[in-house]
Amino acid sequence: MRKSMKATLYTESRIMRKHGNLIVERDSDGYLFSGGKYHTKIRPEDLPEWFVYGYMYKRYGYISAKGVKHLLYNPNYTFNNHLHKYDTLYLSYDMEIVLYETDETNTTWYKGYDHIISGALITEFLEAASKYSAYDVREIQKELEIKRAWYFERNPE
Repeated sequence: MRKSMKATLYTESRIMRKHGNLIVERDSDGYLFSGGKYHTKIRPEDLPEWFVYGYMYKRYGYISAKGVKHLLYNPNYTFNNHLHKYDTLYLSYDMEIVLYETDETNTTWYKGYDHIISGALITEFLEAASKYSAYDVREIQKELEIKRAWYFERNPE
């Protein structure tokens, strides 16, 4: 029997507040949490191959690379101690991702995205989005190469 998988994000745990404290809850049978919140009867082995495993939203989980319509990569050139740790990839399965505000601290805010991923997961997700969504990732890959050159110029070892 094929399980219904409607969510684009499944996590191994969920973060809840109980009695004023944050707790991390995992299912003892290995079931995942849809959207990082809702208990399911889905295990990792039930997920189709287009789900990419990685660390996001302060926990490990699986994010769908199928059906991606828009991506926006935002590299961070402030910190040079990690290659992509502070970079951000916004992704949308529907709406276009657009800039809507830059505040007084020069922080840029976007709207229209469904998920945000960062760090090493960015490159793996881009490969999967190219394969399962037929999304053209060449421009983002060029930006990743520029960031990689910038990083290794400052960290030659």
